[in-house]
Amino acid sequence: MQENKLKGTLLVMLGATFWGLGGTVTEKLFTEYELPVSLFVAIRLLLSGFLLLLIAKFIQRKPLTPVFKVKHALVQLLIYSLFGMLGVQYTFMATIDKGNVAIATLLQFLAPVVILIYSLLARKSTFRWMDIIIITCSLFGTSLLLTNGDYSTLSVPPQAIIWGLLTACAAAFYTVYAVKLFVSWPSLVIIGWSMFIGGIALSIINLDFSFPWHLLDVKGIIYFSFVITFGTMFAFWMYLESVKYISPQTTALFGVLEPVTAVISSVLWLKVPLGLWQSAGMFVILAVVLYMSIGSRPKIKKGSGQKSNL
Repeated sequence: MQENKLKGTLLVMLGATFWGLGGTVTEKLFTEYELPVSLFVAIRLLLSGFLLLLIAKFIQRKPLTPVFKVKHALVQLLIYSLFGMLGVQYTFMATIDKGNVAIATLLQFLAPVVILIYSLLARKSTFRWMDIIIITCSLFGTSLLLTNGDYSTLSVPPQAIIWGLLTACAAAFYTVYAVKLFVSWPSLVIIGWSMFIGGIALSIINLDFSFPWHLLDVKGIIYFSFVITFGTMFAFWMYLESVKYISPQTTALFGVLEPVTAVISSVLWLKVPLGLWQSAGMFVILAVVLYMSIGSRPKIKKGSGQKSNL
């Protein structure tokens, strides 16, 4: 039992760390190689989805296509792929492109607050005064993050703020809607197919693969490969494996390593400036999300605590 708990803890810590580092390396790709967001997201989803399906096939040794034979499940998978997986991946990468990985990761972490607001408005949860405190604290932390305490100006580009808030909304949808699929189908298979389908859809929409690939040197190829394998595929797989050995509360606790890793690596490696009040805002947001994740309120439905990122 203790050995399984240790295994699960190590898996979620590695998965969350890889997610955070993957975002930082992505920012490096955008700034140094000017890789287009649409092209990058399409290739990332296609390759990561394909590799995750290979892992699922290896682990389960069962067919991967039964979900396509059930009409309502196929419709749900398409909705989840386009508005959930593709939505959260594209908005997250666009936030990095317009701002930086620290802002993108922290704004994405507001998804539980968005879910709370939705559950209250849709009357899926009963109102509590603690909800007002949670929403107020999250707004306060976000305002500090975006202004660095100077409310006469923004420390973050407006486009990055818009894309970041859209990321939180997309991540909330991704998390809540996932319940319908994960109850009946293996999560690794669903995530793999949703990535692959989302990648195909974006490739059709984008239709422009004219990026000068010869400019991507050895270092750029290493960066790209890291994001696809460790920053996406292994991160997802490790997270999903960890929930077999440890409780959702423990998983949520160590999941906070993702934004912490993203912030620290971006500050130390990319020299992204992070002001004192922005740091305070970061800790407020993380404290709110931790409080919500570790049991302040029962989840909307069983299984709705699925990881939102990437």
